Amino acid sequence: MKSAEDATIKKADFERKRDEYMERIRRAVNRLNKMERELIIKRYMTLEEPYDYEVYNEMGISESKFYRIREKAFYKLAFALRIEVYKEEAPV
Repeated sequence: MKSAEDATIKKADFERKRDEYMERIRRAVNRLNKMERELIIKRYMTLEEPYDYEVYNEMGISESKFYRIREKAFYKLAFALRIEVYKEEAPV
């Protein structure tokens, strides 16, 4: 019986941690500007998996603008979620 209880506790802990992390993501996305938020939600937070071109066509922006906005949004999200990675410069 102990293992069933342990499994139930583990599952509840996992679900709580997942829910907390998803809430952090939701808050971080909501702090983005309108275009960044729209792009992230349409491209990555829907049940469908649209292609990039479908999203930038729907948003009425160019491909290059889409990638610039996406890069800026990912950068902001990485900092908001504290998952940023720093690239070390090669010694001169």
